[in-house]
Amino acid sequence: MEFGLEEIKKYLPHREPFLFVDKVLTLNPGKDISGSIKFNDDSFFFKGHFPNRPVVPGVIIIESLAQLGGLLIYKSFEKDLLGKDPALIAVDSAKFKSPTLPNEELDIRAELIKSKLNIFKISGKAYKEDKLIVEVGITATVLK
Repeated sequence: MEFGLEEIKKYLPHREPFLFVDKVLTLNPGKDISGSIKFNDDSFFFKGHFPNRPVVPGVIIIESLAQLGGLLIYKSFEKDLLGKDPALIAVDSAKFKSPTLPNEELDIRAELIKSKLNIFKISGKAYKEDKLIVEVGITATVLK
């Protein structure tokens, strides 16, 4: 199941310039999701991070993975959760293996590890040209 920005915006409350999922490539409700994000050289954060050697901030990549995980949660439990706001509870064990530079596209993936009482544990991974560059554990919920 592939879909783009308009479908993504039906599920996530995020909007530009803070929407960090360009498209969804695969979706297995209750299991996993994959998508992509490209950080264009005119992205707002490159002006200050860093002016002479721009690098995508690690927290932006984590946010991208959290948003993708949010899409997985909303699509998996749409009847109960759609219209409720997402909330990040914890970021665990984030590991960065390589920087992401302007105009690079990341293949992003999220897997639902556990869900209990509207608490969701997600494993997120980002790849650049099939090489793992970021992995993170995310705990999220939805607000009523």
